[in-house]
Amino acid sequence: MEDRYKKAMGEAKERAERMLEDITPEDAAQYRQRLDFTRKLDSQRSWIKFWLKANRTGVIKISAAAASIILAVSALFMLYDVKETPQIVANLQQELMPANGNVVLTLSSGKKVVLDSINGNIAGASGIKVEISEGEISYESSDDKRNIADESNVEYNELYVPKGRSYAIVLCDGTKVWLNAMSSIKYPVRFAERERNVSITGEAYFEVTRNERAPFTVSTGDYKVKVLGTSFNIKSYPEESKTITTLVTGVVSIPDAIGSEVVMSPGEQYRYDKLSNSSETVTVNTDIYTSWIHNLMSIEEESLVEIFKVLKRRYDIEVVFEDTKLEQERFSGKLPLNDNLSIVLKQLSKVSQVDFISTNNTIYVSYRK
Repeated sequence: MEDRYKKAMGEAKERAERMLEDITPEDAAQYRQRLDFTRKLDSQRSWIKFWLKANRTGVIKISAAAASIILAVSALFMLYDVKETPQIVANLQQELMPANGNVVLTLSSGKKVVLDSINGNIAGASGIKVEISEGEISYESSDDKRNIADESNVEYNELYVPKGRSYAIVLCDGTKVWLNAMSSIKYPVRFAERERNVSITGEAYFEVTRNERAPFTVSTGDYKVKVLGTSFNIKSYPEESKTITTLVTGVVSIPDAIGSEVVMSPGEQYRYDKLSNSSETVTVNTDIYTSWIHNLMSIEEESLVEIFKVLKRRYDIEVVFEDTKLEQERFSGKLPLNDNLSIVLKQLSKVSQVDFISTNNTIYVSYRK
């Protein structure tokens, strides 16, 4: 059985390479046939998914520039010759580029600074030097004891990243934070000697500098994450029902409502449901939850309604589903988050029976007639 699937995976990879430039009608038809077939599998499909995850490196290569969507699981089989050529309908002549709002830094004094209009060094609060370059703001290291704040007089700045953007910040202890679209972080200009506390809304990926004398704490509206030195992702948008922490390296702990702590290991994800006030810890592929820092959206059997939640934070669009069943149409692969959305949607249309029509920045989603 394993030899059979290894051969199939090799064929899938070869086809994926050929599909990078464009997806032909024949490719799309074979994709749909394989998708229907694999969804009917029971024990075999579970084995395939396990094998795919264990061997995912090099299985699929995606060209973001070409906005290609290669669907991994369904590309495993070359079992059928599909003769009929589907009619591709996608009225997406309108260019849909990412929104281009301003990244704003609010100083402890209340003054707001538009970072896109500045390049170079600026004088920050408390005499800390702040360097601003394309896509990143960096605070001078506070290794010197003179750069440690008095615990009773910590000054906070706040960085806001608008729709369509992502941005990075290097804090004074060397910790680096990536902020996704429509996200913010409130942080000290200088950390106190024995604690490092920040708070976020939206989504952020952290690479925390280790300091055992001063644990690092990230507060969301729902819970706090405590770390020493590690990398992890937190997603906590106010309009979404779940706050999710995904651990990539190191160890983090999350206090729960009854006073105990949930200690996470790499590859685990903590999910808190605001509506039911319940939580669970599951094992995940962390790449799916961190690829956004490279302006890519990794998806694995993800529904259209969840895909568009992400896309709506990157693009000035509204979405109308003509049938509620469309919301649960599922796709796998990688989508670019900084390219013309029309190209991406055309490729999605080619590998499915779903059409997308754009009018005045509204995407109408329907089944192909």
